[in-house]
Amino acid sequence: MNRWLNIYCKNTGLHGFRYITMDRATVIDSAFWSVVCISSIIFCVILMLRLWDHYSNNPIVTSIDTTSPIWTVAFPAITICNNNKVYGPHADIIAKSLYTNGYSIEDSDKFFFSLVKLIRPDRNLVNDVTARKIFNSLNMTVEMLMKRLMQPCSTLLVRCIWVGQIYDCNKIFKPIKSREGFCCAFNSHYNLNVKHKSTGCAKNSGNYYINSGGVQEHPSKQSQKAPGSGRDVGLSVALNVEGNTYKANSRPFIGASVMIHDPIDFPDIGTHTVSVLPDHVLVITVSSTSIKSMESLRYLPIEKRLCYFDEEVPGETRYSYQSCVSECLAKNIQRLCGCLPFYYPEKRKPEYWKMKTCRKCLPQCTDIMYHINLEDVKMDDVTYDSDISRGLNTSHLSFLNVFFGDLTYVEYRKENIISWDSLLASFGGIFGLCLGGSVMSVIELVYFSIKQFFNKVLRQPRKRQERSRTSLPPASEMFLSIPVARREIQLQKPQSHKKSNDKRVFVTWYQPAFYQRETTNYDNEYHDRVKF
Repeated sequence: MNRWLNIYCKNTGLHGFRYITMDRATVIDSAFWSVVCISSIIFCVILMLRLWDHYSNNPIVTSIDTTSPIWTVAFPAITICNNNKVYGPHADIIAKSLYTNGYSIEDSDKFFFSLVKLIRPDRNLVNDVTARKIFNSLNMTVEMLMKRLMQPCSTLLVRCIWVGQIYDCNKIFKPIKSREGFCCAFNSHYNLNVKHKSTGCAKNSGNYYINSGGVQEHPSKQSQKAPGSGRDVGLSVALNVEGNTYKANSRPFIGASVMIHDPIDFPDIGTHTVSVLPDHVLVITVSSTSIKSMESLRYLPIEKRLCYFDEEVPGETRYSYQSCVSECLAKNIQRLCGCLPFYYPEKRKPEYWKMKTCRKCLPQCTDIMYHINLEDVKMDDVTYDSDISRGLNTSHLSFLNVFFGDLTYVEYRKENIISWDSLLASFGGIFGLCLGGSVMSVIELVYFSIKQFFNKVLRQPRKRQERSRTSLPPASEMFLSIPVARREIQLQKPQSHKKSNDKRVFVTWYQPAFYQRETTNYDNEYHDRVKF
């Protein structure tokens, strides 16, 4: 190991290491430069850890763009709900059916008045047993009855103008459920956000046509966008709440509630709700703020980015935080009470509901938020002419105008605070600052380490061979020095017993397994005999 460190320090390109093992270096020099190099390594590691900690704990940076055109963002959904939940003409028809079943006028009035408590929980005038008997006699569920008793959209909405063109209100508005019960909604696509429900819906081509009455019809199968800002490129609606038909109010006044929300959200959590009164003009100026997450955030774990991308949650084409919270509340109500209020949307796929918990509800990575400014003015009896009021008896009517107030909107863009290549470059800068290193320095270290490993592995057989050689007997036992003449005497038949003066030496290798020492007496001398 010391030999490897010596070689590495002399050959590495890192600053300072060669001074540790340089020639003629004293112990003080080596110790000083060792301390300097170790301190640099520690400082380098600390800086890298701080950079990584900042990146892992704050991986997202937000930039602001104020130049995004308003026509690229979806127009908000407009949901209009009459404060009256029991429409008089329809209630009279149902009351006649109750009379035939033996219920008095007082019983039917108490029953209708109690229905509003389904929306605003409070003490009911009719107990559960009586209410169940009435529903059985009508052969209706709560949802069926409440939908039957709502004011029809065709009578609530007198005239509708979208982007300067008059449309049939029944074509661009539809009855939906909301926290206010059954309402009429424009540009609401909550039910279309579920894949298994939306696959059969044809997308709107954007082409409108005019029917025989001169009013444009509009399929309204996708989120609408306004081509600009201002009252002329928004939505205008003339409303008739028909105050003389009120039997059960959800609020202590005649009028309608207007909810502004994201088109894909269930109108419950996070909606802006305002009231419009008869003989009033309500002007709602909308501004939009968008949060857009770049695709690079998809590679971050959800625990770090704390949001869901579109289609990341099973069953949805676009995830909605508000809808998720609403469904969590519905799930808890179902668990505690065994039933749901009639105005909650139908359950989705059972497996989808099983995975839903309120703790798993996170904001959308890409979301649209709407902000509103209000102007509520009482109408006077003055001469005034416009497309929305022309030819109408404006007495007791309400007028609603919703439009964008600016040509641009604010967009917050979220992306990684640093990309992987920038993070690598930052680590390289710290490495170069502290040790003068680079990618080649890392390759150099890996190369020397691998080489040292293989040298160590390959050196073991050589060491065993050297160890076997050093374990041989001493030289005095390795070699046998025998006069040649006497050697011949041992191996051949002696021709004569004449003493030889030949001093040449015969040398043989030592072989322990075959070596045997014997003594013979030739000419009164001892000789060594070797047997093979």
